[in-house]
Amino acid sequence: MFVRLLVGSASDDFCTNCSVLAMTHSPSIIALDTVRAWHSGPRLIVEVDIVMNAEQTLRETHDVAEELQMKLESLPDVDRAYVHVDYETSHAPEHFLKKEL
Repeated sequence: MFVRLLVGSASDDFCTNCSVLAMTHSPSIIALDTVRAWHSGPRLIVEVDIVMNAEQTLRETHDVAEELQMKLESLPDVDRAYVHVDYETSHAPEHFLKKEL
């Protein structure tokens, strides 16, 4: 079990809790695109992609995302959280470039 905590995915329950936290964080959040969490040592790193209205200002979207990041990082098992903002979900995944070792 300890080896799983060094590197590996977080539990489905934890990811579900992060999803609920993100969707109820602000009425400005229209949808979630992605929620990921993984161990990097004994604590977790969380990545959440939220969808907001394209007409909102940079200031508005930034403030919602930053507040969500701080809320996620306040969870006891979370070391770091990354919140990305987009205005749609129909794009192809941008970060799936496989690198050779």
